[in-house]
Amino acid sequence: MTARIGIDTGGTFTDLVAFDADSGHLVFHKVASTPDDPSRSIVQGAVEIVGLADLDPRAVDLLVHGTTVATNTVLQRAGAKAALITTFGFRDVLHIQRQDRARMYDLRCRRARPLISRELRLELNERITYDGMIRTPLDQAELSGLIERLDQERVEAVAVCFLHSYANPSHEREVGRIVKEKLPGVTVCLSHELVGEHGEYERFSTCAMNAYVQPKIQRYLDLLENGLAENSSAPNSNLFVMKSNGGVMSAGAAGRQCVETILSGPAGGVVAGAAIAAQHTNRNLITADMGGTSFDVSVIHDGQVEFARQAEMGGLALGVPMLDIHTVGAGGGSIAWIDAGGSLRVGPRSAGAAPGPACYGQGGTEPTVTDANLVLGRLAPMSLLGGGMEVDLDAARRSIQDKLAEPLRLTIDQAAEGIIRVVNATMTAAIGKLTVERGHDPREYVLCAFGGAGPLHGAELAAELGLRETIVPIAPGVNSAIGLLMSNLREDRIRTHVQRLDQASAEEIDTIFRELQEDARRRLAFATVDDNGFRIRRTLGQRYVGQRFELPVRVDDGPLDLTKVAQDFHAEHHRMYGYARTDEPVELSSVWLSVEVDLQTISLSEAEGASGAPRRTATRAVIFGGRPHATPIYSRRSLGAGAAIKGPAVIEQLDATTVLWPDQMLTVDDCGQLLLGPLVHRS
Repeated sequence: MTARIGIDTGGTFTDLVAFDADSGHLVFHKVASTPDDPSRSIVQGAVEIVGLADLDPRAVDLLVHGTTVATNTVLQRAGAKAALITTFGFRDVLHIQRQDRARMYDLRCRRARPLISRELRLELNERITYDGMIRTPLDQAELSGLIERLDQERVEAVAVCFLHSYANPSHEREVGRIVKEKLPGVTVCLSHELVGEHGEYERFSTCAMNAYVQPKIQRYLDLLENGLAENSSAPNSNLFVMKSNGGVMSAGAAGRQCVETILSGPAGGVVAGAAIAAQHTNRNLITADMGGTSFDVSVIHDGQVEFARQAEMGGLALGVPMLDIHTVGAGGGSIAWIDAGGSLRVGPRSAGAAPGPACYGQGGTEPTVTDANLVLGRLAPMSLLGGGMEVDLDAARRSIQDKLAEPLRLTIDQAAEGIIRVVNATMTAAIGKLTVERGHDPREYVLCAFGGAGPLHGAELAAELGLRETIVPIAPGVNSAIGLLMSNLREDRIRTHVQRLDQASAEEIDTIFRELQEDARRRLAFATVDDNGFRIRRTLGQRYVGQRFELPVRVDDGPLDLTKVAQDFHAEHHRMYGYARTDEPVELSSVWLSVEVDLQTISLSEAEGASGAPRRTATRAVIFGGRPHATPIYSRRSLGAGAAIKGPAVIEQLDATTVLWPDQMLTVDDCGQLLLGPLVHRS
């Protein structure tokens, strides 16, 4: 017997999914996260889910983990004491950043503070030109002095970032070798190993971020692996970590390439969304992952996930390939408050796992989105998570009354509905960032609502956006953990190649693709597979001559047709920006290759058919549009494939609750997923 476990650590809960390969059964579980040491909740959850699934710990051959440690380290500025060694004259690249600013007309707008302080950004006399030629050799004596200073400063990590190292990395390699030799307890990051293309700010920022989080990530992964190894009831198998690009990598690689885990947790949900889109009649899908602290949205267009080549984290550039995920502070634990102008606001501050929402009874007094849903009757008043956690309705009502309703002169129910409207507005705006602002019409998409709180809000979000259908996966609260088990090993390699397309040679570009493929496969050498086990995806970064930013455009398999490459670029440019200049020359800027190794991931299976009409388990008053409705409550387990319900209704399960509005229709598809029709009206 073989089994696999996916573990997704969130701000409030740690979600686990066990898959028995022999029976095809999935078992779901949730435990409270332990923010002070996330490995504790993972070990606890792994032991418990092995028991729940009746597995032999030795039969678990794969653990896939989605982590928020790197993300939280950057956002909370809780990383290592790091230093930067760079080319003479370039120590302030991290401070200068780009000429643009996040809010163009805000005169008080300030750029994000670099992760490495200026006094630890050290310059070294060396220079390599854009074509890889060495203009100024390394000054070994000066380097020795810099290393002595780093030793005196007791730095924990060093980022080595030289100008044009993507064209010739010899200086970075030499400095990295010497620093490791002289300072054996210090981690060393080389910029060309993380970002193999031009753009010094993006490359420097990515390397600095990697150095900043690396010691903490490595300590965390060591704690996790040791904790699993020391507990005889826990699985002690190969540990893989989810990458921001939708693939997975070994724990050892994650300890070195930490920035590739920045979106580790949310990426699992997008992978699961892509699997759902592949089996749906509409292959355009918007994933809406609402957890305890944040709301993560992504767009799947024609079955393909969208990538953001140059993203940001905490206002700082990241130059590694990653799924295009937009995150806002809107979750079940988001705190509602009144601003200086007397307006109701929700988030981004969250009650998190400790103390949590007021209704959790763990000392929290601030009103949250979860408290509002409980007061409105949309969450069960007696228990949460299938009876695993009792909730306190009176505490939720007191928090809303004292903090919001009384100051705003509203009833408790009005204040609770106000919380829901405000947080929904934040989430629809986030969806608009990746749809309307990217040239996508959201009305052509299906909403996939998941996360512990997503199905509570899915119908309203779809109505705001004009979507006609909402999908709720079989286990929405742990959907990201399911996505972890749907992921493959993946490596992305990118190389700068600037050349006008009409002057380029297909043979030369093919040669670059082959070299990148060999490099990627070397990094995946630990995965013993034959040639048929690798999946290759080719992309060319292109732009009009004179443009700064590029558009990545997928290239078909087989011999390169540069005429079609140009046509595809014009079409993508028109889709993104509403116009294309077909008479203007196109310029290549980068060559991008993705290699995946199939891990024989799980897939969606058919559900059992419905046996008769669905039976309600209870009825309670739920407030919709300011009016209470006697609303039937159903257990998700009782809804087999083909079942149909007319709202209002509430569907409860272990990991989430789905709300169906009055007169809205719900059906269950062949995979057991809930399909919510258009919201007919809202009072």
